[in-house]
Amino acid sequence: MVESSQQFSRMEQQVLSKFRLYDGGSVQFFDARVAQPIAFAHVADLHLSPDPPALWPPQYRNAIQWWDIEMKHPNRTLPKMLDEIRSAAVDFVFFGGDVLDYFHSESAERVVRLCRQRNLTAYFQLGNHDWESDRIRFVTHEYDADLRAVTAERLRGIWRMPGLYYSFEQNGVRFISLDVFYGKVAEGYAGWLDDRQADWFIDQLCYQGPIIVFHHVPFNCPTVEFRFRAVWSGILGSMAEDNNGRRVRQAIEGCPNILGTFAAHSHLRSEDAMGQTCQFSVEAGLHGQWRYVRVANSQPPKSLRAKGTPDVLIQTNALDHR
Repeated sequence: MVESSQQFSRMEQQVLSKFRLYDGGSVQFFDARVAQPIAFAHVADLHLSPDPPALWPPQYRNAIQWWDIEMKHPNRTLPKMLDEIRSAAVDFVFFGGDVLDYFHSESAERVVRLCRQRNLTAYFQLGNHDWESDRIRFVTHEYDADLRAVTAERLRGIWRMPGLYYSFEQNGVRFISLDVFYGKVAEGYAGWLDDRQADWFIDQLCYQGPIIVFHHVPFNCPTVEFRFRAVWSGILGSMAEDNNGRRVRQAIEGCPNILGTFAAHSHLRSEDAMGQTCQFSVEAGLHGQWRYVRVANSQPPKSLRAKGTPDVLIQTNALDHR
């Protein structure tokens, strides 16, 4: 038991040496290979309904209104949150899924328009709701692979995604966006990846520089499982522990170049050690929450808000020098 505790402590120290976590959830990674710092905002789970309410289909009006109230009117929250993000001077915003409560082209276009108005570069990935029809969202809750494929392509065009899963490099950092499928399984609900995407992802990890991974559905970790189940009434709702789930997780845990992975879906903020790295889950954007992330070759400062350190200058008595 003591040996296990000591081993866990060493693993924790190895993970923590890569970043500093600030009280509001902001993260700064240290990597000597990054010549120029890069910062981004991670936003997810906005669950935007069509706006204005006149666009709500009559048969679903009560359900949409209930969720709009429950989610504190996210269409009103989004512009204010983007103003905050612009003030943070990030290099880009990454929308990590469930931007939409169900597919509505004008809602998807509005997010792009609001970002453009603020000169914010935006990247997107799909969540489990973005592609759904209103009937699936509010009535059947069934996974429809054919509909997902069609709607996902429409969103890919609106959001100018190079693919449903893709990577890009900026300031020497490789960013990888996964496309996680999600639906009912024997245990409730889970996310999964197909063989082709899992193979592609593992190939992406050959990059000999710092890597950050985005995946809408989180992997299960002992440090957060109870909270997942408490939120979803006993359902875990994380990545499936199938063959591809294990392959991808093991690749993440064994890759020394991965600084961190960024997840959403649970609407919970959480930071959970995973092998040599950490999984950072972001709180729901519908509450105006987002995570500021910076990668730099300098050691993280004591505070991201105030420069320097609160040093006290001790004045010596002049008589001491006589």
